[in-house]
Amino acid sequence: MSRILVVAADPLLRKAVAGALATLADGDVEAITPVRVAPDRLAAAEVVVLAASAADLADLEKAVKTIVVAARPLVLVTVGSGDAGDTLAARLKVPSPLRIAVPDLNVRDELSRAAPRLAAALKQARLQGPSTPERRPAEPPAGRDRAPAPGAPYLGPVVCIGASTGGTDALLTVLSAMPANCAPIVVVQHMPEAYVGSFAERLDQACAIDVALAGDAVPLRRGLALVGPGGRQLRLRKDARGIWTSLGETDRIGGHCPAADELMKSAAHELGRRAIGVLLTGMGRDGADGLLAMRRAGARTAAQDEATSVVYGMPKAAVDIGAADTVLPLPRMAGWISGLTPTLLK
Repeated sequence: MSRILVVAADPLLRKAVAGALATLADGDVEAITPVRVAPDRLAAAEVVVLAASAADLADLEKAVKTIVVAARPLVLVTVGSGDAGDTLAARLKVPSPLRIAVPDLNVRDELSRAAPRLAAALKQARLQGPSTPERRPAEPPAGRDRAPAPGAPYLGPVVCIGASTGGTDALLTVLSAMPANCAPIVVVQHMPEAYVGSFAERLDQACAIDVALAGDAVPLRRGLALVGPGGRQLRLRKDARGIWTSLGETDRIGGHCPAADELMKSAAHELGRRAIGVLLTGMGRDGADGLLAMRRAGARTAAQDEATSVVYGMPKAAVDIGAADTVLPLPRMAGWISGLTPTLLK
């Protein structure tokens, strides 16, 4: 069974966070004060959840140093407004999907409302695994993003999917039909940032594969689908150590953040023919240019057909410019993807 360690100075906050996690976690939840944080306790924890309000920061100083050294997967829960939580998140290098910020009102109720985001953050922390900063270069190479910690690298094909209006149901149809050992899938779905976490959680519960929010420098693996968290551009990076996600700027590109075009253009550049691009139902034309870049790089590409699309905007834009080499009804998309994967492994 997994073990989650909750660290918080305020006893009420500690109890509230532990209680919220107890309803979500599939293992033991232990709550301790910062003065009880020690390397042996941290080593036994699969995930550490650090909970703090602005008033707690001084009490957390020593605990924060110990947690950083232990390099355990970390989820940060901050209470209240102001810059203190942002400062702590930046110091600990906690990516946005692993930080849960709640108002300083009725904390128990706010944590209950944040349950889908907490669950998604826990899963993402487990997928990301322990951080090992001592093994990473002090600075990433010029023009590149920091790679994930060393391990068995995945260097096979990757599926990139873009969707918008009607995409939530379309993605459920596709992802729920994928086998548990399928090639990794990276998704951009246009939706309000606040709802992406709960959407990823619903997909995860309904699918044989693991589905989670994409974080920064998360390595890809078989049987994993990552959904762009919203508010950051999502791209792929690759080198001999594997393929991983990269969260970039907060600017909208083509009116979207994340934009399917940016994900797919990065796949074209980094993966070439060892990629599969798919555009599902959606309004507008985001993803059409990116899908074209993938096709020109040798990747296989597909668009959902008009008959099964809620809005035949994004797929039509791709078809009109010759970006899709295949047009398929939604129920056939998962089979097409699965059938291609073995050929790309050669």
